[in-house]
Amino acid sequence: MKSPASPDPFALSGGPVTVVLLHGFTGSPAELRLLARALNAGGFGVEAPLLAGHGTRLEDLMEIEPRQWLEQIDALVLRLRNQGQRVVVAGLSLGSILALQAGLRHPEVEAVMAYSPPIISGDPRALIAPLLARVFSSVARPAEDFVDPETAERIWTYGRWPSRCSVRVLGLIGATRRQLAELQQPLLVVASRKDRVITERGVEWLKRRTGSRRVDLHWLENSGHVITADAQWRLVADQTLTFLERL
Repeated sequence: MKSPASPDPFALSGGPVTVVLLHGFTGSPAELRLLARALNAGGFGVEAPLLAGHGTRLEDLMEIEPRQWLEQIDALVLRLRNQGQRVVVAGLSLGSILALQAGLRHPEVEAVMAYSPPIISGDPRALIAPLLARVFSSVARPAEDFVDPETAERIWTYGRWPSRCSVRVLGLIGATRRQLAELQQPLLVVASRKDRVITERGVEWLKRRTGSRRVDLHWLENSGHVITADAQWRLVADQTLTFLERL
């Protein structure tokens, strides 16, 4: 997908707390830039890495294993901690699953924030993903559900999903569902009722099954899946800042 947005990683220096922002599957840090600027204006540092296999060409993502993303995030969390930073990890879609994993793998992470978490997929093809992967090297992305048409200019993404890697992502999501009771950090969840990629049932599952004693859940009514860049991104930023101020 061609757009004016850049897929490059970025970092914004701030105060003693750094928020690690993780993008979605086939996406890029561009979808998090508006949120990052708002958090930085609120006094927080931001690190938005480019996940392995992203931001180049689809073929580079096809053979990626989820452990490569987990190791990439592990290294980033450890670097920030060694620099004396308090760390919060947040993510959009797949990035939210990786953020949950960061909380599980690193008790020193102070909070987790999940935007549009795909705990249970809203794409019916997920049920036959292993079969599709045997036949097709890639499949079409679900139709975009942007409410604000300018959202398309704010993001950078591949135009298709790599099939085998998608199956591995579904495996990571399944493993994360089974681990939710082990998560202890405060948890913010923000999702849209108009989102066609995830399900409300999955979001409610996350709220019920997490071991977190504090769970803040906010539903949006006028955004698509990419809530950090769509019509209500400012509300997402405000909800995030309110959550962070209570840590």
